[in-house]
Amino acid sequence: MYNISTEQVAALPSQATVNPIARLLRFNLLMALMTAVFFSMIGLVLLALLGAASWGDLWTYLCSAQGLNTIVLSLKTSCGVVLLTLVFGLPVAYVLALKNFKGKALLEAILDLPIIMPPLVTGLCLLLLFNGNNLFGHLLHNAGIELLFTPTGIVLAQFFVAAPFFIKTARESIASIPSNLLAASATLNASDFYTFRRVILPLIRKGGCAGLAMSWARALGEFGATAMVAGSIPGRTETMTISIYMDAMSGELGQSISTALLLILFSFTLLFVLKLQAGRQHGY
Repeated sequence: MYNISTEQVAALPSQATVNPIARLLRFNLLMALMTAVFFSMIGLVLLALLGAASWGDLWTYLCSAQGLNTIVLSLKTSCGVVLLTLVFGLPVAYVLALKNFKGKALLEAILDLPIIMPPLVTGLCLLLLFNGNNLFGHLLHNAGIELLFTPTGIVLAQFFVAAPFFIKTARESIASIPSNLLAASATLNASDFYTFRRVILPLIRKGGCAGLAMSWARALGEFGATAMVAGSIPGRTETMTISIYMDAMSGELGQSISTALLLILFSFTLLFVLKLQAGRQHGY
């Protein structure tokens, strides 16, 4: 046993003597500082691009045939991805959220695979799948379907990497629906389709729109898989991201910067509008 005198006990620091307001302020100051450092890093990256951008080069790029072709192609393919994601993604999200079956965990792991796979690896896999040296590619060739180095191939490559973002968001939105609402619909003898259309879809509208926006932005910014599948054919398969890379490698840095700035403006504007709308709905 240790004998501690009264003087030694009095010398020990006491939590009660520490001002709780001061502790809270120090903690909040630390959190605010770390937040400021994080957003400063993002801001410095964007400022580097803005500082090097020339509005004259941007206007010239917008008025050029190459610039218009890359913009139109990128918007067409990314919108096609959104449509495919909506058609195939909703059923997948519905099944994974509400149905229990063997192998469900495996399917959920497979769903995460396109997110964690390097885009170049994804593009290589699609390139091997679509070429005529295997059975699937041979069947496509015999049917007159050409996917490599075509806009259709771009859509499929972008869909592969972008769809999981919507599916995961929609799945969480469906899973968060109170079970008593779905049970009440079943009690009223409503069909599964009626419940899906009149109960589930309205409740996941916000989350679904956010997921679609993320998938669209991911498809618009896709480079690795698109480059492997579609190459870089000016006026045919050269998207905005591929144009940025090709222009930078050929020394056309001003044109590359203009394309990058436009791409960021597209993505940021859409995401900011969605966040602003969500903030108004939640009162902030």
